[in-house]
Amino acid sequence: MAVSQKQIAERLGVSIALVSRVLSGKAREIGIADATVERVLEAAREMGYVPNAAALTLKGKSTRTIGVVVYDFKDPFFGAMIEDLQAQAHEHEYSLVLAGFKQRIPEVSDLTPLHKHSIDGLIILGSDEQADWLQAFEAMPIVRIGHGSAQENSVRIAIDEDDAAQQLFGYLTESSRESFVFIREDFPAHRLREKALEQAAVRSRCRFRGITSTSWAFDAGLDETRIILESASSEAILCATDKIAMGALHAMHEAARWLPVTGFDDIPAAGQFLPPITTMHQPFEEMAKWAFKAIVNHRSPGDILLKGKLMVRSSA
Repeated sequence: MAVSQKQIAERLGVSIALVSRVLSGKAREIGIADATVERVLEAAREMGYVPNAAALTLKGKSTRTIGVVVYDFKDPFFGAMIEDLQAQAHEHEYSLVLAGFKQRIPEVSDLTPLHKHSIDGLIILGSDEQADWLQAFEAMPIVRIGHGSAQENSVRIAIDEDDAAQQLFGYLTESSRESFVFIREDFPAHRLREKALEQAAVRSRCRFRGITSTSWAFDAGLDETRIILESASSEAILCATDKIAMGALHAMHEAARWLPVTGFDDIPAAGQFLPPITTMHQPFEEMAKWAFKAIVNHRSPGDILLKGKLMVRSSA
């Protein structure tokens, strides 16, 4: 249960008005003694007093609360990002309010928790090409961890897809592989990833084919790899996410046939999978740090592209 100013006053044997003056920073304006101010502040700390967000808003003060909107709670990439955002919130003495969408489809009703709290800024986890729902939040700092429209009023923090594609092809072509297939879902980030990989394949003079699966995540890799193995038309499989790569490896285990497979994101399970997945590590912690800096410092809208790191493991 939240501690009230009345409870602090009763503990110290002083008036609620005095406690209110101290906690609002106006004690010395009316001549309250320093010793009394310290007693009130110490009691508030010991009792775990937290200012009411609505009251702070009415006074025009920061609530030190940031909203986080997640496009897909089932995506392990977003789970890893939430962990690092929570660490940043703890370090900077902020609170997070979480909201999200079902199957990546924005619904205004899903944002109700954000309107119930007086948030100081908004962090979005996920890419989107058009986000009309953001108009309701344009008066505050907005950060998207993912790709978004250049017209969007946000700071967009994402991996440098072109650099990541070049790293992947630089490694895979060392073994003289010349034919590649890319499995993805129909998401904005995956489309950008395919474009970057296609351009890298042209520069490397390799054959490249993209497949957009109608299945989701693990099943996308499973279903498409079964078809690829039947045609025997590729020397390596690149996957838009680690979950897709896990499905691809499962299909190979079924068929007892093996091709090099790479994932993307480096979710915690990627290194624990059998075989461990060669993948592009997204800098989760660095993204979270940039997101908080952008919110707190009211950074102007624009793109921040961060370099990924190729994690070479047994799958390729």
